[in-house]
Amino acid sequence: MSIEQFYSFATGWWPYVISILVTIISTIRIYMGGPPCPAKNRMDGKIVLITGGCSGIGFETAKELAGRGATLILTCRDYEKGQKAADKIKRSTRDAKIDLKLLDVSEMANIRRFAILIKKYYNRIDVLINNAGIIFQPKITTSEGFELTLATNYLGPFLLTHLLLPLLRQSSNGRVINLTSLSHMTGRIHIRDLNMERKYAQAEAFAQSKLALVMFTRHLASLLKHKGIGIGVYAVNPGIVRNTNHLKSSPFAKSLMARISTYPWIWLFLKTPKQGCQTVVFTAVEPNLSTVTGVYLSDCEIKNPSEYAKNEASSKQLYEKTCEMVQLKREETLVGLFPSN
Repeated sequence: MSIEQFYSFATGWWPYVISILVTIISTIRIYMGGPPCPAKNRMDGKIVLITGGCSGIGFETAKELAGRGATLILTCRDYEKGQKAADKIKRSTRDAKIDLKLLDVSEMANIRRFAILIKKYYNRIDVLINNAGIIFQPKITTSEGFELTLATNYLGPFLLTHLLLPLLRQSSNGRVINLTSLSHMTGRIHIRDLNMERKYAQAEAFAQSKLALVMFTRHLASLLKHKGIGIGVYAVNPGIVRNTNHLKSSPFAKSLMARISTYPWIWLFLKTPKQGCQTVVFTAVEPNLSTVTGVYLSDCEIKNPSEYAKNEASSKQLYEKTCEMVQLKREETLVGLFPSN
């Protein structure tokens, strides 16, 4: 390019077009990324258990809370990967306190063994973050007879939460945070066929599991409040996040051309894991949330869940059905755990 051509380009309309495009792209990225957590509260002395805390949103949540002084119990299915994640957090937060544990939330027997172990070494948990989840899975049945997406995203968190309620009650401000999804808005509960044995669809199975989690959040919060138990229960939508195992198992990840063609849109419109964890962190640390329970949050604000999720009769029916499925013993229910309340 000659000097005359460069001068013509630089003084022409192209710089303005490029400037406008950069501004538009930056604005979209900022908007789609959502707000950062506005709460600056520390978590010194707090014990936080995060399932699936070794990658994606769970890892970034762990990193943020470690930086605020929390003691972390991180669970993962692969100890080597978990150790790498823990080491990475410790490099960014020198005094990070991390206890790495193995856990497969799709297996109820594994959850029961894990809960016994946690109760042996801890007398209190301040925050339980049910983060582990899957999407875009083919029809797989676990060794216990449950559809894998339902077991991982809903049945596992349901059982784990109940088993750890005694430890959460020992906290002055115990909180349960269930990671759900905007997909719950399209979900329906197949109460007679929760495992979707008649007709299985990946997206529908995911939506049902996340809707069930919102309904569980609301119903458990109501039961605890009725008994005067000061444990807050919250459903959090982190948004659509890239660079997670969710996207790696999506249909787009199976084709090189699909990955190449969709990457610019994924980069532009999807959140990073760090952006996705902001509402989770907010729900864990914001002191004003202690006055509310059973709410659904997105972008660090309380929002309205789907109308289906608000159906109290359906939520009660689902809760009772789930108690049967995970074989919750009477002494593990709220009636058995808190008989005098």
